[in-house]
Amino acid sequence: MKSLAAFLSSFVILHSSFAEVRLPSIFTDHMVLQRDKAVPVWGKATPGEQVVVEFAAQKKTAKTDAAGKWMVKLDPMPANAEPQVLKAGNVSVQDVLVGEVWLASGQSNMEWEMQMKPDSKADIPNTTHPNLRLIEVPKTTALTPEDDVPTKWARSSPESAASFSAVGYYFGLKLHEELKVPVGIILSAWGGTRIEPWTSIEGFDAVPELKSFVADVRSKLPGSDAYRTAHEKHLAAVTQWQKAVKTALEKKQPVPAIPPQPQTLDAGAGTPTALYNAMIHPLVPFAIRGAIWYQGESNHNEGFVYTDKKKALLASWRSVFQQPELPFYFVQIAPWQYGTEDVEILPQFWQAQRKCLDIPHTGMAVITDIGEIPDIHPAKKKEVARRLSLWAMAKTYGKSDIDPSGPLYASHAIEGAAIRVKFAHAASGLASRDGKPLTHFEIAGRDGLFHAAEAQIDGDSVFLTSAKVPQPRRARFAWSKLAIPNLMDKDGLPATAFHTHWPVDPDLGDNFAKGCTWTSSDKNTYGWDTGLTDGSWASFAPNCYATSNTDQFPKHVTIDLKQPRTLNLIVLGTPEIGSTKTVAISVSTDGKTFREVGQHVFPLAKSTRASITFPDTEAKYLRLTYLDHHAQQAGNFPNTFAFTTEVEAYRVK
Repeated sequence: MKSLAAFLSSFVILHSSFAEVRLPSIFTDHMVLQRDKAVPVWGKATPGEQVVVEFAAQKKTAKTDAAGKWMVKLDPMPANAEPQVLKAGNVSVQDVLVGEVWLASGQSNMEWEMQMKPDSKADIPNTTHPNLRLIEVPKTTALTPEDDVPTKWARSSPESAASFSAVGYYFGLKLHEELKVPVGIILSAWGGTRIEPWTSIEGFDAVPELKSFVADVRSKLPGSDAYRTAHEKHLAAVTQWQKAVKTALEKKQPVPAIPPQPQTLDAGAGTPTALYNAMIHPLVPFAIRGAIWYQGESNHNEGFVYTDKKKALLASWRSVFQQPELPFYFVQIAPWQYGTEDVEILPQFWQAQRKCLDIPHTGMAVITDIGEIPDIHPAKKKEVARRLSLWAMAKTYGKSDIDPSGPLYASHAIEGAAIRVKFAHAASGLASRDGKPLTHFEIAGRDGLFHAAEAQIDGDSVFLTSAKVPQPRRARFAWSKLAIPNLMDKDGLPATAFHTHWPVDPDLGDNFAKGCTWTSSDKNTYGWDTGLTDGSWASFAPNCYATSNTDQFPKHVTIDLKQPRTLNLIVLGTPEIGSTKTVAISVSTDGKTFREVGQHVFPLAKSTRASITFPDTEAKYLRLTYLDHHAQQAGNFPNTFAFTTEVEAYRVK
């Protein structure tokens, strides 16, 4: 009996030591582990099991929890190009290197494959680099965070690189050549996607300016408290409706309309959090050095709202990867036609992208000089990657002799009949890329009418004059979606577009309505009750506001300016969709008694901005009253919706 018991005991121990351990797909043959950082290794096994992880003379042990999850952290290791084996229980991962690991994400310009453009395609035969490793996360979506996604690492070769991101490949190769260590690039990108799907719900929570946006998302997210509350209210409303129907039928009266059902998010590529859940969270908490990002074309018409969303994205990623200072280097998108869209919308977005530089540990690669107006996917991806790598080398790897930024507008001063514009990041000097006179500079007087300016380089400044503007006050540069200017520094990096009077116009002062809350007399229930004061003049939700579509007019929306303000100018606009017609502007000090200060009649089916001026007036509340609507529809929306792209409130001195 003792022999049998001993045998059974030995069998159990032996069986336990070979019990199945499962690693997520980020741990596969040919992978790269991040050097000089603690390296999490995690997975699943039988609940209560001891899991032993061995790598590079380290041995770590963890016990699985009730859900079978386990994790260890390997001690920081130096770079090592010698293939090693990572063992976790019964699993062995072969050919593991230690070096630098970067995440590459965004939309189509990040996803764009080596084989898709002639210049990068020509490099494919030369992509054999055994110590450069590539992995691509497949396109998938989820409404809740996923723990794994099927994928695997590969050595860089013509077979693996051809279908890999050109920007990701070239960025990784540049680091590999400069640092002389193994490099791994994790590609997680999807063409045509906005920034919101790549961000966690907690990331949105971290940005107060997105409070109404995240509340709207939560109300539509299955499983959230807000979603449950919304549907419980709907259930109660339907119950009351059923009673009302019975009463109407008994009295032979018209049956009331059924209450509209609250919206539910679907797991699409455009759904907020859906790509984070399915394509970022499965990588967490893999040790990485930093991230590169090439995205924005799908958000380009929303101005500074994008800056807030970038803050949310970074709050999201920095939290889950447990790196509050995670380096994040991004591409300012290139000039492109964007159909018949106003030429100023894209440069306004460029300013929003530049504003992202205020977020710590970020950098921006400017590519206006290598854009291709007919093609939203510029071919020169190697140069894009080189410019991103300059930020990594300078800011992450300490190469202090590199200035990774091209010239940035710093200040301006009026000098008689000229304007002097001073640039930061111009220590190497300014130059014309093609040797010709500088292009795309314009100046204007107080009338705001811009004229082409003659531009002369003077040290780190550019001196602007125009015979048509004898008393200049404003200046702008490359302020068009089609602008491919020629100003650069002497290192060849292009200058960034700027406008001295946008977004804050010194002649107007502060926009008192920016970020203020509002209440609607006829609240929209279709996801358009956001965006009224977010700073974006975009024409679609969530940056465009609308009332609901009841047929009772007038309707109104009242903005709380937070504190009493002296006002004399209201700027508001309507989109090309909807049938909004006459809008009256009223002000109030107490929110009860309102006084009208002006009206504007908007045309049908045309994006329009209007300015309502009036004598200085004290107000804490601002009301838009929609008095009527056009008889025709525009954009296939019922004409009983009232749309407003944005409201701004000023005191012009």
